Amino acid sequence: MSQVSASNLHSARPPWHYESTLDAARKMYHNEGVLSFYSGLAPALLGLTHVAVQFPLYERFKRYFTGAGMGKRKEGEKLQPLGVIAASCLSKICASSATYPHEVIRTRLQTQQRVATTISPEGMTFASSFSDSGHPPGSVSGGTGSASGPRYRGVISTFKTILREEGWRAFYAGMGTNMIRAVPASATTLLVYEVIVEFLTKSKDEGERKLRPHNLLE
Repeated sequence: MSQVSASNLHSARPPWHYESTLDAARKMYHNEGVLSFYSGLAPALLGLTHVAVQFPLYERFKRYFTGAGMGKRKEGEKLQPLGVIAASCLSKICASSATYPHEVIRTRLQTQQRVATTISPEGMTFASSFSDSGHPPGSVSGGTGSASGPRYRGVISTFKTILREEGWRAFYAGMGTNMIRAVPASATTLLVYEVIVEFLTKSKDEGERKLRPHNLLE
C-alpha cells in the first residue's frame, strides 16, 4: 500500500467492484479497455533484471560460504544449510535494493484508474485522474466533471512524475515490508532446491554403483 501515491489513498471507491476473476476481467474490459490488462507490463519485464542480479550473486556468495556453486557441493561433504541461507539472504537483499524502483513504477501504473469518467447511480462522477478542477483520482464531484486521462503514462513518464513530485525516496517506499516477505521466501526456495539437488545426486550415484557390477558381468 505504501507504493501507492498519497493522493490515491484519499480517493473514493469507484462505483464497481469485482466478485470473481471473470467478473473482474469483464468489468475491466468494459470500463477501461483492453490496455488495462497490460498496465505495468514494461516495468514488470524490467523486473527480470532482479533475477540477473540475484543468481550470479548467490553463486558467488555460496562459493564463499560453502566452497561450492549453485546446485553443487564438495566431494564427500554434506550440504551446509547455514551457508545456503546466508548466501540466499544476502543475494536477495542486494538484488531487491538494486531493482526495487521498478516495483513502485509498476504498482503506480497498475493501481491507477484508467476509466475517464464514470457516473454512479446517485449521479456522482468518479474521475480517473486529476481533472481541471483539481480533484484527485477517484474523487467525487457533484456534476458531470471531466478527466484528462491516466496520470501515469509509460515507465519514463511515471519515473519523472514520481521523482518531481515525491523525490527519490518514493522509489523505495515499502521496501522494508517487501524484504520481510521476499528474503525468507527466497531462502526457503533455494534451500529446498539445494536439498532436492543433493538428494537426486545421491540417488543417481547410488544407482550407478548398483548397475556397475552388472555391466562388468555383461
